[in-house]
Amino acid sequence: MSDAPNFKVLNTEVNMDNTLFSIRGDLDGTKTGKEDFLDTQQFIGLIVGEEEFLLPIGVMNEIIMISHMTFVPRGPKYVEGVINLRGKILPALNLRQIMGLETIPPTPMSRIIIVSNDDDTMGLLVDGITYVVSLSPEQLEDRSLTLKGTSIELVNRISKRGNKVNGIMDISKVLQEVQKENDEKAD
Repeated sequence: MSDAPNFKVLNTEVNMDNTLFSIRGDLDGTKTGKEDFLDTQQFIGLIVGEEEFLLPIGVMNEIIMISHMTFVPRGPKYVEGVINLRGKILPALNLRQIMGLETIPPTPMSRIIIVSNDDDTMGLLVDGITYVVSLSPEQLEDRSLTLKGTSIELVNRISKRGNKVNGIMDISKVLQEVQKENDEKAD
């Protein structure tokens, strides 16, 4: 006599299209639905001032709450201060200042996004985070945009989702702008 429990199957037909674990197409991508998995890119939405921008997930390491920042005397104007992240000292760049917006004190929604580009790691101070979104190539368009009233180009692409259009920030251009400011200050 076996101690294994007896289970009776009540319904052998299961409609997998509406379940939590439904899969669109084959996992190997040979049938329809492969476009759901291939060529998409993920971005995180961030708020700076009144605008929402997207940042590629690939350049982001983590998002942290604003903790103690140390002021840097005579530091570059874009550097809000430095932070100690698990023993590593990183500059915290204020995106509001880089974009020419009025600087305001951090709010409970403000965050620091830790980003990396090549060998540079830094924090980006933003007014808030919205959501993560996956976009297909059809929803992305290469287009450099300058910020209003400046010659600064921090956006290298735009996203189009229905009626919603967002600029996609290029971290290398953010670093170029900060480096340009540092070079001008040194002269």
